[in-house]
Amino acid sequence: MINPVKVIVVGMGARAMIYAGEALSHPELFTIAGIVDINQERVHAAQQLFHVPDSHCFRTVEELTAVPKFADAVINCTMDRLHVATTIPLLKKGYDVLLEKPFAVNQQEADALLRCADETKRTVMICHVLRYAPFYREIRKILGSGEIGRIINIQMNEQVSYFHESVSYVRGKYASPELCGSGMLLSKCSHDLDIMAWLMKGNLPKTVASVGSVFQFIPEMAPENAGTHCLNNCPAERSCTYSAKRLYIENPQRWANNIWHDSGVSQPTAEEKIRLLSEADNPYSRCVYRCGLKIVDHQSILIAFSDGATGTFSMNGGAAASGRNIHITGTKGEIIGNFESQQFLVRLIKPEHPGGQLSRIVDVSADQLGNPHGNGDQAVVQDFFSLLRGEAASFCCTTLADSMVGHRLVFLAEESREKGGESVRY
Repeated sequence: MINPVKVIVVGMGARAMIYAGEALSHPELFTIAGIVDINQERVHAAQQLFHVPDSHCFRTVEELTAVPKFADAVINCTMDRLHVATTIPLLKKGYDVLLEKPFAVNQQEADALLRCADETKRTVMICHVLRYAPFYREIRKILGSGEIGRIINIQMNEQVSYFHESVSYVRGKYASPELCGSGMLLSKCSHDLDIMAWLMKGNLPKTVASVGSVFQFIPEMAPENAGTHCLNNCPAERSCTYSAKRLYIENPQRWANNIWHDSGVSQPTAEEKIRLLSEADNPYSRCVYRCGLKIVDHQSILIAFSDGATGTFSMNGGAAASGRNIHITGTKGEIIGNFESQQFLVRLIKPEHPGGQLSRIVDVSADQLGNPHGNGDQAVVQDFFSLLRGEAASFCCTTLADSMVGHRLVFLAEESREKGGESVRY
């Protein structure tokens, strides 16, 4: 009987609760032994849920690392800009770390973390949960089998819905590089570029070029007579797509809970929601066109790989619906799919068949179960603990050096965009 791994959770936000919650479903794998968060309400709630003693609850990583090591590993889900600053002291203290993506907000930070992991010989695994989704896992298996030949081109795009865009990337905390430390490509699409690098494994990028801008969320796009605050001074509120009242109260979607969480109320009544969005300083009721957005709302990337293959990726914010699409062309066939549909098409070159090709549909819905990350959140946690136990990890498992490729693609894409789309070497 192997003892469960003792884990400390740093940053008790929504992502951390998903990962930590696996301890309740799989107590044989790990237990929550400590909590670190500056928000004492979150600490108290997690403390009650996981039965953590007061002596193992801390406000900061500095407080945690000042006491003797009492656990095996840490799940670090702090804000993006804090990932490296909080992980390095943990590694030096002797903890292995499961770290939320993006693991660094620039190349200098990424290099510093990699050096520290090498020096301390500790494990740092990044939460690239989409690698574990059945959709991408099955695509990777087919590519590995050689069925569609050598990859010529990968086309990928991510459609960010108007609802998610408004909550997180225009009105929310991820709209501010000063607060979260990263632009939209890094905070939203590091998953996607990691997937591309993973599918092209062993074939490193050679050059990167990128363009993008704030196209939609600017004052010139606002409805006529629009005010600055939906619930207070906007005559156009009832007809505006991005009315905070319409989106977050009358027709809420998945991300609406983030608003109330960030406003300090976990389960507000309808009246409380109106009151919160009527407060002049509540960012979630600002006019989306007058937020002074500092990150792009759309961006495209062109990548040349070492063997001559190419890859393209586009992120489009404000789409009608969220979605991830992929089209891989190989020398013997192609793969075409949409992540949300939970299936993809494999089409092979077959001159002897009618139409000159042979197709089949690969349906992963039985495993994916409509989960936003295809159950990857749960699988990455289990793989982390397999790694710590010295057991064989899955082929989805990423080392820190492996994760560096997708992150570096983002850093270089941003460099290229700032240079007007100029190609930069990997």
